[in-house]
Amino acid sequence: MNDYGNGSDWDDSAENLLALEAEIPVLSALREFAQEAVRAPWFASLGEPFGEETQQIARAYLDTLGYPHADAVAVLNWDDALDASETLDMNTQAWEAEEQLRAALLDQALRGVSEEGLGVMLSHLAAQLSEVLREMAEEALYMADELPDHIIDLAVGAGQQAAHGAALVLAAAAVEAAQNDDMELGEEALHHPLMLKYRLFEYGHWPLALTGQTLNLF
Repeated sequence: MNDYGNGSDWDDSAENLLALEAEIPVLSALREFAQEAVRAPWFASLGEPFGEETQQIARAYLDTLGYPHADAVAVLNWDDALDASETLDMNTQAWEAEEQLRAALLDQALRGVSEEGLGVMLSHLAAQLSEVLREMAEEALYMADELPDHIIDLAVGAGQQAAHGAALVLAAAAVEAAQNDDMELGEEALHHPLMLKYRLFEYGHWPLALTGQTLNLF
């Protein structure tokens, strides 16, 4: 991709202008996602019983990630959440599967948007969410017994990672839609495991870790 980020050093040739124009729908989709993400009820339902839709999303996440025999199990308090988030029994294969998905999405996104443009929008998303996530995690923790401060950092980091994954899903889907002259994102984006994981956060929960065949969901 061309480098658009250096002001007077940028070549405003017809080729570069067309390439920049092609990026706009992708970057606009990420900007809109950032606006929605900061309004999500992060951590608002921690420890609460799962609604039917949350159960369906968790089931779909596990199925699409490749764990149809795993189940989501409720984590009911912050002490158990801390134990689950720091477990040494984390399913490393599931973690690696998510990392491979992120790499594939990044590769797909960079076929239609510059690395600089994508990096700017992902950094914008992280900056927009940083204070929001911390404030909402602290609010959720307010009534809990005394816990180490780093659990707030764990919650914020998990939220940022989930939003980053969902943003990559949208970017890759927007590139594919643009290449197919389609104005609508494909259904695959809505059912991608990284988007489904983000939606669990969007419903106020925190998917802590997949240990063996158990998704610990706070």
